[in-house]
Order: sequence, then structure tokens, then C-alpha cells
Amino acid sequence: MQKIAFLWPKSEFHPLGLRTPKNYDVSFGRAGLRDEAEKACKNADYIITPSGAGIIDSPLLDLAPKVKLIQLTGAGYDNVDRGECELRNIPVAHMPGLNAPSVAQTMLQMALRLRRPVTLLKSGGSNEWMNARHDNIHGYELSGRVGIIGYGHIGQAIARLFIGIGLDVIRAKYAEQGAHQVPALALEEVLRTSDILVVALPAKESTKNFLDACLLRKVKQDAIILNCGRGGTVDESAVADLIEIGQIAGAGFDVFEEEPIASDHPLLKLVYKHPNRVLLTAHISGQTIDSKRRNFSIALDNVERVAQGEQPLYQLAPPNCTKL
Repeated sequence: MQKIAFLWPKSEFHPLGLRTPKNYDVSFGRAGLRDEAEKACKNADYIITPSGAGIIDSPLLDLAPKVKLIQLTGAGYDNVDRGECELRNIPVAHMPGLNAPSVAQTMLQMALRLRRPVTLLKSGGSNEWMNARHDNIHGYELSGRVGIIGYGHIGQAIARLFIGIGLDVIRAKYAEQGAHQVPALALEEVLRTSDILVVALPAKESTKNFLDACLLRKVKQDAIILNCGRGGTVDESAVADLIEIGQIAGAGFDVFEEEPIASDHPLLKLVYKHPNRVLLTAHISGQTIDSKRRNFSIALDNVERVAQGEQPLYQLAPPNCTKL
């Protein structure tokens, strides 16, 4: 019987209503915990793993010498040593754009919470009622210009949502991007004129620390910054400094340069100091019941395709055959 290493918690698989595939032995383990990942991957024929969590590297592949497919359940693939997979003739497939609606809706939710935080009623009574009304006089309508940096599947989904509620949306111009209805402007103009800046960049060498301290100082005063692409593309310490001095109104980050974040992370410190100005989530913007059901279903279908001698859907082109 062939073995599937499914590097997600078993508790997240079964509530989706998906059945464990017949004629396969499925071993679950959390990708971010190396011991669990190694145990699950030992002698595996197929490895299904999250994007951006855990590392699929040479030592892990050594535990699965017969592996026939590395299947990512998200769009990103920076956590897979594709050079090593190419040397071992292991196809790598991902899920481009399938979780984009979930990510986009999370960014809209963050923008609303940062612009208009609301105090929820918990106990009732006149004191709580009056205090809650007073707390909510400081909110703003969601308005102005949204600037998107990174206009792939997620960037486009974000644009559609914000256009749908009546906001002006622009995007940073890149040579390789084709024509779209959303206007493409120079990066510095996007930074200078956007009230809501959304970063949806992938992890590449060219995007590392893309928005550094110098560029961040060009951001419009009182703007909010949202990051949902990959960690390390935005200088997190610089964002924290600019919030502290009042240059930036707030920030919402779902991804970080190092995950999980440390207890002394500069943005985490601001959560306690300015709770209505900083929102941090644990790289979960793409994880809804709907997106996981879609992605897991296609991942298992790809296992079947490879088992039958076919190419998997959304297979990545081989990288240069050099190890990472």
C-alpha cells in the first residue's frame, strides 16, 4: 500500500468532509514541527505540505527515497528545495490562486478593523452601553485609495473586493505584468498616494526586504499597511517605528520574516501598546474551510494522477538545477 504524508493536522482534514483516499496509508503530521514531519514522511510515496510552513529539504527527502510528488496546498513554494527535487526527478505542484478569495477577504477585514475598530457588548447595562458608544466615536469610514503591490492572483482578488465597495484601487507597475483595468503607477506614487497599502508579493530574491525603511518613509502619513504575501518583503521593524512616531496609522500583518514570531517582535510589542493600530495573525489568511476543501481535494486528485502515470495539475517548471 502506498503512503501519503499529509503535513497538516488530522483534526483539520476530517471536518472538511473529505474522505481518506482508499488504498493509501495516510500519515498526518504538522509541517512546522520537524519531528512530526519526519515521522510522517518516512517511506512516503507522496508528500502533501502547506506553503510557507516547514521545509522540504534534502534530509527530509532522504527519509522518503521513493517519493513521486511534492504537493503544496498553497501558491507559494519557497519552503521546498526545488533544485534537490529536480535532481531526484520529483515533480513539485502548487495551488496558484485557489486561496485568493480567503486572503482577500482577510485583508478587507483587517482594513475595516483598523479604520473602524468596534467595541462589542458583553454584559449589558447602561455603563457598558455608554462606554461602548464613546469608544466607537473614533472610527473612520473605509475610503480613499487602495494601492496594491504584487498583482498576482491574490492582488487581483483584493482589487476586486475593494473596487466592489467603492474605493479607488491602483497597483504598482511591473514590466512583466499585462494590461488590467486597475491603473498601474510607479511604485513611489503608489506609496505616496495610497490610504491603504496592501503588499501581496511572493518570496523571491528580488522581493526580499522590498519595502525597506527608505521606501516606507515615502508612505502617505496616516495610511495603513497590510501584508499578506510572504514575510520578509516588508521591513517589519521600520513599520513598527513609523507607527510609533505617528507616520503610519496602523498595520495588519499575516506573514512575517520569521515564523512563528518571537515574543519580543517589534510589532507584537505595539499590539499591547496600541491595540487598535496593529493586527497580527499567524499566516492564516488563506485558511478557511472553503479554501482548504478546494486545495486538499485537488492535492489528493494530483496524487491519483501521478499514481496513474499522469502529470499533476499546476506542476511547477523546473528551476535551474542547482541546490538552494
